[in-house]
Amino acid sequence: MPRRQRTNLYRERAALRQSQPAPMSYDTFAADPLDVHRVPTGDDLLALDHVALSVADPAALAAFLCDHLGMHELSRSADVTVVGAGDRAATLVLVAADASREPGALERLVLRIADVERAVAALPAGTAVEGDRLELATFQGPEGLGLGFTMVAGGGIDYDLDHVVLRVSDPDQTRAALAEAGWVPRGQALHVTDKYVTLNASPQHSEHPERSLLDHIAVRVDSVDAVAAQAHVRGLEVDERVADDAFGIVLPGPERIRLHFVH
Repeated sequence: MPRRQRTNLYRERAALRQSQPAPMSYDTFAADPLDVHRVPTGDDLLALDHVALSVADPAALAAFLCDHLGMHELSRSADVTVVGAGDRAATLVLVAADASREPGALERLVLRIADVERAVAALPAGTAVEGDRLELATFQGPEGLGLGFTMVAGGGIDYDLDHVVLRVSDPDQTRAALAEAGWVPRGQALHVTDKYVTLNASPQHSEHPERSLLDHIAVRVDSVDAVAAQAHVRGLEVDERVADDAFGIVLPGPERIRLHFVH
């Protein structure tokens, strides 16, 4: 994504957040032992802000997500369409690519829903769905995008992003890199507040990671400058493609997964 385009995107996201009500609390994680006595710093991760996808037809994918997955179009430009479930839900940023992409490291985006069976019924007729359809259902969307529904009871926003499933050649290496970047390990998952990433081992990886469906994962922080300073101290690889009002790193491994930090 060009630098000017990214700058506009991050500014639009900040404006959207300021116009929305305060986020709901998630008591499930309030007493996590890893967070007790922790002193907040500028590089703490506050939320999973968005997942950016490079797709051949952003308008078609946006229509699918809005018509069948309960999302709404939040903004659109010539090359970027942003959709989300509303309020302060994480968004999906659909970036126009010059050609079709391959799934690459992105195995699945899983959305939280109170009634999985009802969500499955809203999918287009003939959609192949796997899982029990009560607590988990997985399927494929346009452009080979792996999607899923998972039941989350007791609050939350229907169709908000619940977690991201990545396939990587070395899960231990990627897990350590995410933890070093501020994600909190809990079991086999790595969390940012109420959302998380899981890693599946993949013996094969794309020979062209730059043509992956996944463009980047963005998390929100208090201070982008603090994150940048810590990344340089730790010797992390910097993503040179990121706009001036954000900062990015590239996780180690052949998948070239990009993690961006926004305010």
